[in-house]
Amino acid sequence: MSDLLTRIQEIISWSALGPTAFADEIGVPRPVISHVLSGRNKPSLEVVQKILSRYTEIAPKWLLSGEGDMLTLLAEKDATSHVEDQPSDPINRNGIILGDVQKDGKVPELIVSSGESATSENENKKKVVKVILLYSDGSFESYDS
Repeated sequence: MSDLLTRIQEIISWSALGPTAFADEIGVPRPVISHVLSGRNKPSLEVVQKILSRYTEIAPKWLLSGEGDMLTLLAEKDATSHVEDQPSDPINRNGIILGDVQKDGKVPELIVSSGESATSENENKKKVVKVILLYSDGSFESYDS
């Protein structure tokens, strides 16, 4: 089994999608991913490019050679410990904002309950007033509390 194949399988597992949904997500025909996963065909340059274009948080060097960390945020964090170099709004692979990074690099604790507030040790309680969901096709939904 190719090392590249192993890394693609790891990305599929990380994305929490099945092979067919993964193929749809990156924009390749379903049989292409099926043939790659079965070992019938090797991943093409097009497949690699589409993975990297859809999942920008995947480190290209890791996907191609296996060097470094899978996620670019982890690779950047290892390269430097400066909070300024990290995105101001950390977003997970599903587009959900995880919270604001404080000056000390910590993410405030979030209480996950309807109408509850997000808090940190040093701040007063904040009430959630709006939630915006951003989808990969460019559409969005907005919910006011």
